[in-house]
Amino acid sequence: MITSTSSAAWTSAAPCAGVDGYVPSEELMRSKPREVLEECVPLLEGCVELCPFVLRCYERVRPEASRFDGVCAGRMWVNGKVVATAEGAPVLPKLLSQAGTCGTSSGVKAHRRLGEPLCGECRVTAQRAGVRRAGAASIRKRASRSDRRTRVAS
Repeated sequence: MITSTSSAAWTSAAPCAGVDGYVPSEELMRSKPREVLEECVPLLEGCVELCPFVLRCYERVRPEASRFDGVCAGRMWVNGKVVATAEGAPVLPKLLSQAGTCGTSSGVKAHRRLGEPLCGECRVTAQRAGVRRAGAASIRKRASRSDRRTRVAS
């Protein structure tokens, strides 16, 4: 679960707080996937119509990165992928990374740990690190002048 540094007092005021069904049991998810959809579809509509915290919920849960199973932001998620969407569900914004300082090796590691795609800065950093790891053998060096003279003389 993702731990946020921002206040989460709103979570106790959410209409789904303490209500069963928004996060189905693992047993139900494994044994009866069709029943999960049947049970959760009514919850999707209520999520969109009754909840004023839909986008805050999405930012807090981060379903894709956490591989969430359940109802969040007016959508049914299974293993971090949307399988059903309520009519009138808001468009979900792109979430800011929680990777820390992008463009550094720790930023690259954090993106990977969180299951996020690398941002542009971190992609460049990862490529440069790969070149450094490959070492001098991957770089074709030009022969020095003394080496060229000995080859010509022979």
